[in-house]
Parts: sequence; C-alpha cells; structure tokens
Amino acid sequence: MELPRPLSHSSISLYEECPQKYKFRYIDKIPEKPKHFFSFGSSVHEALEFFYGVKTLPAPSLEAVLSYYREHWISAGYKDNVQEQEYFADGEDILKRFYQKHIADFQIPFFVEYKFDFKVDGVPITGRIDRIDKTPDGKLSVTDYKTGKALEKERVLTDGQLTLYQIACEELLGAPVSRLSFYHLPTLKEQVIERHTEEIVSDLRKKITRVASSISKELFEPSPSEQRCRWCDYKPLCPVYQNTGRKNGTSSKKAAPQTLVLTEEAAEDIPALVDRYGEMRQKIRASMDEAEELKKKILALFQEKGFVRAFGKKFEVNLLEKTEWEFSDKNQVLAALKKAGIYERALAPRLDRIVEILEDADLHQELKDELLKLSQKTQKKDLKLNPLSD
Repeated sequence: MELPRPLSHSSISLYEECPQKYKFRYIDKIPEKPKHFFSFGSSVHEALEFFYGVKTLPAPSLEAVLSYYREHWISAGYKDNVQEQEYFADGEDILKRFYQKHIADFQIPFFVEYKFDFKVDGVPITGRIDRIDKTPDGKLSVTDYKTGKALEKERVLTDGQLTLYQIACEELLGAPVSRLSFYHLPTLKEQVIERHTEEIVSDLRKKITRVASSISKELFEPSPSEQRCRWCDYKPLCPVYQNTGRKNGTSSKKAAPQTLVLTEEAAEDIPALVDRYGEMRQKIRASMDEAEELKKKILALFQEKGFVRAFGKKFEVNLLEKTEWEFSDKNQVLAALKKAGIYERALAPRLDRIVEILEDADLHQELKDELLKLSQKTQKKDLKLNPLSD
C-alpha cells in the first residue's frame, strides 16, 4: 500500500510507539478524543505566532498579544470549566513573562510557523517549525516551543524532531543550521545545541525509510504496554483487548497473550459501535456535501444579483474575496529570482513572499513578465457565516 499521508515526526513516533494505533488514526481515520494539553499548547503557540508574525516593527503590545490569546483560546478537551480556567490563567502568565523577557531584544524572525513538505530518500515528509531566525553570519537558528511538563535533561542533543527540522531547513532554505533549541515556555528555559551530527541525521533518515517500508507492507501489529494502553482512546477497538475468539472483526496475527483480558470497555457491543461510527461519518460527509452545495447556490445568486451580504432568520453570510497565485515551475521561479539577485527575498520559496515580490511596484518589468508567464492568478470566493444575536 502507499503511505496514507506524508510522514511527520509525530506520525513516525506514533508508529514506533504502536503500529496498530497508527493504523487506527491514519489508515482507518478514527478520530481520538480532544486532549486539553494539545488545546492549551495550540492556544499559546498561536499567541506567540501573532507576537512574532508582524512584517514590520514595532512588536505588538502585550495587551494585543493577550487579547489575541483570549480571542483564539481553544476550549476542547478540558474535563470541566475549573480545569479550563486554571490552564487559561497559566497561559496568560506564560505570555506575560515571555513578553517581559524578550520584548527588549525583539526581532522579526526569518520564518514563523514554517510549513515544509519535501522527500527524504523518496519518502514524503511534512512538518511545521515554530520559529526560524537568521544569524548574522547567514546561518539558521531553529526554535521549537514546548508547553508540557519539564523536558528530559539534554533531550535537545539527539531529539528526532529537531533533527528533522535541521534536514528540512538545509534542504529547502539552502542555508546551514547553526543552532537548535527547545524552549520550555512554563519555565522560560532553553535547551540549545549547535546542530545535530551527521551520524544522528543518518540514523533519522534510516528510521524514516524503515517506518515507511513497514507501513507500505501493512505491518500494524499492536505493541501493548500497561502505561501506553491505559490512556489509549482506541482500547475498545484494539484486537489485544478483544475476546480471543473474536467472531466479529479481524484478529491480530499475534497479540500479546498476557494482555488478552476482557476489559470493561471491551464488554461494549463492538459491531454496534462500528456501525454507529460508520453511520456518523456518513452523516457528516452528507452534511458537508449538502452545505457545500448550498454555498455554491448562494455564491451563484450573489454573482447574479451583485450581493455581498444576505440575512436569514438565524444567520448572515458575507462575501469573501481573495486572490490566489499558482506557479507552474518552482525551479524556474527560483532561477529567475537568483538571476535578478533577489533570491534572498523569497528564500524557501514561500508563496506569499513570491507574490509580494511580484506585486512590488519597483520590480523590474523583465523579471515581472517572466514570473507572470509561470503563474496563474485566480479570484477565489467564499462565505463567512455568522450567527445572528437574539
């Protein structure tokens, strides 16, 4: 089988933890329950992305950062309102202390939330880097924020996530990485290393190809352990925790005998759960398809009538228009930018930077014509839906 999606550091780690769990999440596409610690981490990360995401100085004020944090707070996964409020206050405290520590030396990073897609020895890889700074000597400094428990001592020395970031930066951005950092936000402390050695890089490349090969061969044997299985959302569905006879479903080739116990969760009617899950997914898909058709009809009427806004009894919709560019050959675009001596302005190349260059009024006409030949400009339309207040 082909890979169901590009590998990331988290999906590689998940497969190594338990191939069966990887299958549930990425092959069967069974969602897990929301986790409060993921919501908390994402909320704080988004606020820092806002803080460092400005294109020109000055930096946003502390009030603006906290306001953004409040407006983009993610509530999913908390057990109750008390726990959510405790974490919310912790996040505010982290942002205040982080701001006070770093506002004096604030600089606009080279990239914030840098999304990358490339191949490692033929295996598609994807990921996102919290922050990349450019050092005075033209090298790159990579920072990954952590909001969880204290980091293991010297984790930065060999961590595969940072190794992957190093490979991605050097292959896609064309500059060497001189600094890798885990920044533990609750303590405002960093673990820093100059870079990972070629031996560590080679080991990660081998791991990537090994994991990809195992997935392609459909090797999804469970890897049970008391600690891992205790909190696993897929436990009711896992073959390790089903009856050894298993009249329904497909059994594992070799489940661990010592853990084949009929648990309380497994006592549920598994076939009924499977059918309910399938029916729910069908309803969601049907609802999404119906909503998409309704949107198309509204957009068609907007086009016909010249409307930009419409009201129902419970909702309103506003017309959103945005321009999108597509470039047919990235290598030709890079060659044109290098020839013009402005490759540094679009290093990556990141699409919005190329568009920014293309729309620069001072851009040399010859280069502009060349980029236009490689591009296609489309006008996309969408709807913004808002509930009406009572």
